[in-house]
Amino acid sequence: MKIKRLIPFNWTPASWGLVGKIRKQAEATYYWSGSDLDRELALLDTDNEVERKVIQLGSKYAAGTIAKQEHDKLVADLKKEPWICVPELDINPASPNQGAFDLDWNSYFIIMLQDNGYTGKNDEDIINIWFNDVCKTVLVQEQADQDYGLDNSEERPDVIRTTKPRTKSEEETS
Repeated sequence: MKIKRLIPFNWTPASWGLVGKIRKQAEATYYWSGSDLDRELALLDTDNEVERKVIQLGSKYAAGTIAKQEHDKLVADLKKEPWICVPELDINPASPNQGAFDLDWNSYFIIMLQDNGYTGKNDEDIINIWFNDVCKTVLVQEQADQDYGLDNSEERPDVIRTTKPRTKSEEETS
């Protein structure tokens, strides 16, 4: 919060003789308080323009002027990082297995998918192909989890046996 002062900082004896960064910190402390002071001091501590913008976006998010999703997407764009989010999920209460959801992504996510071999007519096609691959992977993993332990014919590197498996003749006698 900005503090209203009757006397400008330059007129106060505390400002006399201060130069450079120390003067800017003292001036910020004179005019600002709370989270706004923290933001101003953080801005003084960085020379990186991207980090300055990230700090400013953090202040906007803290003040409630932008939503978390918008903040996260803008930060990812500034840092040139891939980003994807599920902002909305609709489920039919009468039939919970029916539903829909929206995906939101940035251009760096599309570039990352293209770099990994995904192609399509437009961004939506690329996202659909990627999402179908994700769903297939989940199904395969789910099937593997359900089959775990049913087929003892294969040795699995992720399983450590503490007992020797029984042979068919041992199973018949018991």
